[in-house]
Amino acid sequence: MNKRLQILFILLLSFQSLMAWSRTGHRIVGNIAEQFLTKNAKAQINRIIGHNDLSRLSYWADEIKSDPEWKHAWDWHFCTIPDGEDYIPGKYAGEAIEKVNEFISTLKNKKSSKQDKQVALKFLIHLVGDLHQPLHVGRKDDKGGNTIKVKWFGEESNLHSIWDYHLLEHQQLSYTEYSDYLLLNVDYSDIRKWQGNSTMDYIKESKDLRDQCYDFSGSNLKWEYFYKNKELLEQRLLQGGVRLSGELNRIFK
Repeated sequence: MNKRLQILFILLLSFQSLMAWSRTGHRIVGNIAEQFLTKNAKAQINRIIGHNDLSRLSYWADEIKSDPEWKHAWDWHFCTIPDGEDYIPGKYAGEAIEKVNEFISTLKNKKSSKQDKQVALKFLIHLVGDLHQPLHVGRKDDKGGNTIKVKWFGEESNLHSIWDYHLLEHQQLSYTEYSDYLLLNVDYSDIRKWQGNSTMDYIKESKDLRDQCYDFSGSNLKWEYFYKNKELLEQRLLQGGVRLSGELNRIFK
């Protein structure tokens, strides 16, 4: 691999880590959602995507970002809501909320082509996960923590990447191991409540919860930050999966 290709490869990896839960995180969300789908939803999803499970499709929306034809989709993965403001479509960067609603409409529309439904489903699986990461509902001034430089156990990083990647991957669990762990003590009254939540419910949650992400001193984040935020990280992954199942069950009644 020549030097130019090496630089391009490194840049692509960096962009991916900045833009979404890690591959493991998205697979956890997809895997949890699978556990709470109705039989009818499973059957209709299989007619669209065949025998792929949601966890395998959950990272496609990040993988295609390296394709120039999908350059326009970069802003679909987040939204921006400054402190003290409510969400106003089109006022700031990020189109995730509009795209979630658009993809839901595509999947509900009987006239949508199978190909359009495949794309809509893969994006919806991904974006519901993204929007449960608190910094994907970002402040305007720091681009969701991307411009806040920190270290993770001495390694150069930024706050957004800590939440997208490092907190999760630090535990070195597979997505199935982590999913099983999160489901061990799940409260089924919470499942029913979360499945009934709207997109704006979990957008508002992420906005309210993101303050915790900024609560640290110094620039080298280590065990203290990890243990302080582990519970929130796991709650958002679990909620993301459950709410994804709720969205899909409503679409495919």
